[in-house]
Amino acid sequence: MQTGRLFEIVYLLMDRRCMTASELARELEVSSRTIRRDVEALSAAGVPVYMTRGKGGGIHLLDNYVLDKSLVSESEQEAILAALSALGRTGAVDNDAARDRLARVFQREPVDWVDIDFSFWGAPPEYKHAFDLIRTAICTRHLLRFSYFDAAGNASVRTVEPARLVFKESCWYLRAYCLARQDWRTFKLFRMNWEDMEILPETFAYRPVPETLGESGAGPRGTTELKLRFNPEAKERVREEFAPEMITFREDGYLDVALACTLDERTRFYLLSFGSMVEVLAPAEARQWLIDEAQRIANRYRAQ
Repeated sequence: MQTGRLFEIVYLLMDRRCMTASELARELEVSSRTIRRDVEALSAAGVPVYMTRGKGGGIHLLDNYVLDKSLVSESEQEAILAALSALGRTGAVDNDAARDRLARVFQREPVDWVDIDFSFWGAPPEYKHAFDLIRTAICTRHLLRFSYFDAAGNASVRTVEPARLVFKESCWYLRAYCLARQDWRTFKLFRMNWEDMEILPETFAYRPVPETLGESGAGPRGTTELKLRFNPEAKERVREEFAPEMITFREDGYLDVALACTLDERTRFYLLSFGSMVEVLAPAEARQWLIDEAQRIANRYRAQ
């Protein structure tokens, strides 16, 4: 006797209130005799299920019956339904069937209180398609192949065992075991060629994912002490992009930010994105680079 089938009978009766033995048999692909034995087993287990004869008769559950609430409290029921609703928005499940089924079991109305979209504003359809392909490959443990461009613009074709999608510092990354490198790598989604990405028919065995992985080809975070002073107008952006412990709010409305980083090209152009709203207090080389770059920009526009 399958416990899963017994639960399915209870669920169907809670959803439809009354079904005949033949209807249940067709739904569950067993014989009517098996259904009658299952009903007897449920009754013996204390589930208030009963049968009636004649027109409109069939197998019923006692009105207002729900599964034992002592197993899951009301707050836990709400948390489960909310989690399933959020999970559905991520695309990790294809529909809300599991949530709706549990909502009926708990006799509660599911509430869609959160919406999640992994794409960015103006994202092309290829981006969502690539995201779905990666998710499918991870869930089904199929090899994934794609073209990839590293930070220097060098192209390569990678075949990987995809393990985990990671969102960090406003970007999506794929953590995967690269067959060419025979090691774990972290790939930035924006550096993948979404058009030639494909799931291969070959599957792979599970590998434990290392907890700490840097971006493929990236160096360490760095130890250069960067000290910045922002205009009051930049307050909201500063609060969004820097950790609270890095920010000091001054009485004059300016904001000081201190952090350790690698003073590379990415960092320099990130500072330049703040325009005149930031002053680099240290190090001196960063100040000088901004002065020189501002001069080059001014010269280009004057030449026109």
